[in-house]
Amino acid sequence: MLVLIGLGLYSEKDITLMGLEEARSSDYIFAEFYTSVMPGLNLDRLEKIIGRKVRLLSRSDIEEEGEKVILERAKKSKVSLLVAGDALISTTHVHLLLDARESEIEVRVVNNASIYSAAPSLAGLQNYKFGRSASIARPEERFFSETPYTTVKANMKMGLHTMLFLDIKVEKSGTYLMHAKEALEILLKLEDRKKEGVINTETIAVVVSRAGAPEFKLKAGSIRKLLEEDLGRPPHTLIIPAEFHFMEEEFLRAFASLSEE
Repeated sequence: MLVLIGLGLYSEKDITLMGLEEARSSDYIFAEFYTSVMPGLNLDRLEKIIGRKVRLLSRSDIEEEGEKVILERAKKSKVSLLVAGDALISTTHVHLLLDARESEIEVRVVNNASIYSAAPSLAGLQNYKFGRSASIARPEERFFSETPYTTVKANMKMGLHTMLFLDIKVEKSGTYLMHAKEALEILLKLEDRKKEGVINTETIAVVVSRAGAPEFKLKAGSIRKLLEEDLGRPPHTLIIPAEFHFMEEEFLRAFASLSEE
C-alpha cells in the first residue's frame, strides 16, 4: 500500500490526526520537500511526533527511482510519503499514484491545507473570482517565461484574479525562495518586453508571506509601493487582482494596509 500524506503549510504541527495514524502504522516513511517547502518544519521534531524514522527523498529518488525506492516496497509493505501542502497538488505525486495503480498497489490519500486555498482566504478574496494560476520562474540566460504575463492578461479580460506561485529551488547548496519583490520586478520587465499595457507600477498586487506561520504577513498596494515596503520573509505568494468586490477591498484595507488612493 502507498499512502500520500499532506503535511500542510508551515510546520510539523500541521499534520492531521489521520495523517499521524497512517504514518505511525507504516512500515516505511518517506518525505520530500523539493516540490514545496514548509518554513517551520524540522525533520527531527516531525520524527518525534510520529515516533518513527523518516527518510528524506530527493527529486531523482521520486521522479527517476520511484519504482525502486517507493513502489517496490509498497507492493509488499505499507509505505507513506509525506509531502508539503496537500497530497496531490503536485503533478509529481499524481504521476506516482498512477504508477502505483498500474502496478496494482492499493493507494490512499490524506488531504491537508494547500496554498491554493489558503492564499485567497488569507487575503479575503473570493475563490470563485480566480482564474488560471501560473508560476514565476527565475529568468535564465536562455529562458524568460512569459506565461505569468499572458496569464494575468487573460484573467484580467475576464475580470478574474490571478494567483502566481514563486520559484523554489531545493539544491544541495541551499534552498532558493523567490522574493515577491523579485517577482514584481520580473512582471515589470515582461511588460517592457511585451508592451501590451497589462502591468505597470500602479497595478495593485497582494503579497501573502509565510501562510500558516505565526509571523504571517499580508500586504496589498501598488507595485510601486510594495517594492518599497517590508513584505515579510519568503515563501511568498503573489496575487494580481482584477476588479475588487467591495467586501474584498474592505478586507484588504483593514488587514493588508491597502491605501484608498
